[in-house]
Amino acid sequence: MHEPEEFRYDLMVDQALRGVVKQILTRVAKEGLFGEHHYYVTFQTNHPGVELPDAQRKAHPDNITVVVQHRFWDMKVTDEYFSVGMSFDGMPTVVVVPFDAMLAFVDPSANFMLTFSVEEEMDDDDFEDDDEEPAKLTADPASRSKPAAESGEGGEVIALDAFRKK
Repeated sequence: MHEPEEFRYDLMVDQALRGVVKQILTRVAKEGLFGEHHYYVTFQTNHPGVELPDAQRKAHPDNITVVVQHRFWDMKVTDEYFSVGMSFDGMPTVVVVPFDAMLAFVDPSANFMLTFSVEEEMDDDDFEDDDEEPAKLTADPASRSKPAAESGEGGEVIALDAFRKK
C-alpha cells in the first residue's frame, strides 16, 4: 500500500481563481465592458503559447501588463487561453495569453486583484519591479482608424500596490 499524495490546495485554489478570470473575460467577449469595469492583465512574456509582437517581448522580456479598457476587439476565450486585438504604438495586433501565463488580474473600478503562481512559487517581490515600466495597451473597434499615438492619448503606468491587500 502506498502513501496517499497530499492535496496541493495552493494549486487547486490557483486554478479556481484562473476560472474566475475565464468567466469574466468570457462575459466581456460576449457583452463588452459594462459600467466602469476595465482590466489590467499581467502575464509572463516568455511563457509557452504567449503571442506578442517581438518589439514588446524585447522591451518586456519577463512580464507585461495589458489594459482591456477603451480600445480592444475580437476577444476570444477558450479553456486554455484568451486572445484579444490591441494596438501597440498604433499598430494593430492580436495578443494571445495562456491562462497559465497570468501573474495578475486587476479590476481597479472594483478594487479587485488576483495574483497567480506560474510554474515556480511567486511572492509579492515578483510584482515589484520599479526598473521596468509596464506597457499600457488599449484598443476598440471604433479607434482602429485612429491609433492612440495620433489621438493624443498616451499610456500610463499603474501601480498595482494600491490594489494589494496588506
